[in-house]
Amino acid sequence: MSLKKEEIFIYVMYVVGVIGHLIDSTLPLMKTLTPFTLLLTGGVVLFFAQKSSSGNLILWVVITYSITFLLEVIGVKTGLVFGNYSYGNTLGFKFIDVPLIIGFNWVLVVLGAIKISKRFFSDYFFIALFTGIFSVVFDFFLEPIAIKLDYWNWEGIKVPLQNYFAWFVIAFLFSILFQKMKLETNSTLVEKYFLTQLTFFIILFLFMR
Repeated sequence: MSLKKEEIFIYVMYVVGVIGHLIDSTLPLMKTLTPFTLLLTGGVVLFFAQKSSSGNLILWVVITYSITFLLEVIGVKTGLVFGNYSYGNTLGFKFIDVPLIIGFNWVLVVLGAIKISKRFFSDYFFIALFTGIFSVVFDFFLEPIAIKLDYWNWEGIKVPLQNYFAWFVIAFLFSILFQKMKLETNSTLVEKYFLTQLTFFIILFLFMR
């Protein structure tokens, strides 16, 4: 089965990203390009997801972005959601101390986890349950790299269990919303993007100094 152009684009971007992050001389450039890469690749994924969707996927995207961004603001200001943390400069422009790109990536992670869960389950509850689980697995490999690349930093360095619990609950609830809205997208790029990002962080987790 031949790859589609948009799939090749995503894979090439992340292969270049892996190589660039593992070479000391190109790492600063990779960090500078991070928010633009996330916006560009994520935008391509959402374009094809919406193009092949039933229902108002964009409404779910707007709701998910808005609420997760608000939760991040509350989290940064109070420590009540994820624990005590603060954002570095790698993820780009911030509003109220939270990078604007962060809600966008929440949308893509949760949507990808939903699509993967739907491949294994048809039951409403189990789709939501495994959306939460897959999102937590994603964050588990993301966290050490995020800290190393100055995406964000935790007070006391160790990632609190509260953070993983929050990830699970947020992904679980937005999966329920997705299903309540009777949404679907036939684009496989959504789940492939999730797995590509996950692979990216696993490789950096294993090989980045």
